Amino acid sequence: MDKRDPKISHILLGAVVLLWGANVGIVKTAYQDTHPILFAAVRFTGSGILLLLLVLWKERDLRIQRKDWALITLVGGLGVGVYQILWSLGLERTSATNNALIFAISPLLGALYADWAKRESVQRRRYWGMLLAFGGVILVILKPTARLHLSFGTLSGDLLSLMAAICGAIFFTVWPKPLLRTYSPIRVMGYCMVIGAIVLWIALLIGSRFMSFGHVGAKALWPLIYAAVLGGMVGHTFWYEGIGRVGASKTLIYLYFIPLWAALFNHFYLGEKIFIQQALGGGLILLGVHYALRD
Repeated sequence: MDKRDPKISHILLGAVVLLWGANVGIVKTAYQDTHPILFAAVRFTGSGILLLLLVLWKERDLRIQRKDWALITLVGGLGVGVYQILWSLGLERTSATNNALIFAISPLLGALYADWAKRESVQRRRYWGMLLAFGGVILVILKPTARLHLSFGTLSGDLLSLMAAICGAIFFTVWPKPLLRTYSPIRVMGYCMVIGAIVLWIALLIGSRFMSFGHVGAKALWPLIYAAVLGGMVGHTFWYEGIGRVGASKTLIYLYFIPLWAALFNHFYLGEKIFIQQALGGGLILLGVHYALRD
């Protein structure tokens, strides 16, 4: 694929929005029948192995240079493994509204870090566009029927979700860009998923001394397949393809579309009402993203 063609980048990252927008709700339903960490461990073990087999078939080579192993281990361990532990436990212990609002700050966190660490130059216009889109996300999520729960009951989940947002923005999105100059997105993502899965299995081994994790139940089977193949293999690989093409800060901006897509999906397929407030928020998201992505 031609990395100079911006249309391809928009298509790939647009596909990520569609896949990940549905992923949260699908994965949440699986938690009724299996523990979140066990679900994530099985998911990323399968995704990682399948991606590496795809790399071996397509590229005939699985090698990673010795100098890159430290970075790819950190990206996989922190950006996939630790992130999934925090995200899964956070999603289980807080409301969907809280979780969505907390993750809406990920693009800003990633851009600020990339700018501060001199990994990317982020123009002031991009920050203003992100803030405008973030305001739109707030209007979309906090519809009249939604409830923002700020209590001690959700505090642990909110803090875990915030830590996950930081891990996702920095370790999973900003750090891997040097690797993508040398290796294909599927090779980087395959190794990161396998390393992340190892972290998850270690967490399960340690945690099994204090709690029971049960098993992956029948109701979690289809969510597991979706999360592993579409949300995982396809979505994550397209995400890394986007980072390699347009950079981390621009790629993160596409996360603002996920709440908008979720509202539209629920309207057309579930019959949920769209409020004027949400329509205004959607307009702000589109305006903010357009402003932020302009060169």
